[in-house]
Amino acid sequence: MMNNAMERAMRLAAVSGMRSMMGPAMLKASQHRSGSRPWVQAALAEMVLDKLGILPSRSRLFMLLPRAMMGAWVARECLREEGIDDPWAAPMGAIVAAGTATLAPKVRMTAGRVLGIPDPIMGLAEDYLALKLGTQAVGMSLDQATEMAKETIEELRHDIAPALQSMGAGSM
Repeated sequence: MMNNAMERAMRLAAVSGMRSMMGPAMLKASQHRSGSRPWVQAALAEMVLDKLGILPSRSRLFMLLPRAMMGAWVARECLREEGIDDPWAAPMGAIVAAGTATLAPKVRMTAGRVLGIPDPIMGLAEDYLALKLGTQAVGMSLDQATEMAKETIEELRHDIAPALQSMGAGSM
């Protein structure tokens, strides 16, 4: 586990550059606070949408800005959790997230082309890297992150099933 709070904050900002919702989801889940579920749901949805190829490039300004904002937020919150009020945390987090968001797709595309690996598979590798960096930053294991994702999916299934059943019953 890392001792340096700024390193932890910047790692989570980089994770937010790869997957905008994963940095905040990791931070909230590590704090064991209620309210992490929507962040985890958003992170899972983002990973799925990435594989479908329907999201525009994250290096475009309108996709880059949310990542920079998430990087800024997660860096500031991470340091505040440690009792540190650094005015440079948010701008540095934004820069790290924006830089990662710009560089990661280029690395992903080049590596995929050189290795002959399809983009969705490279996306899974990027997900793994983001999960690995994120779990290390917050002191979680990959098993804990997997369990958190399973619980979130099960809760979502439990919440949605009655609505889907009532829709199906009404159409008969």
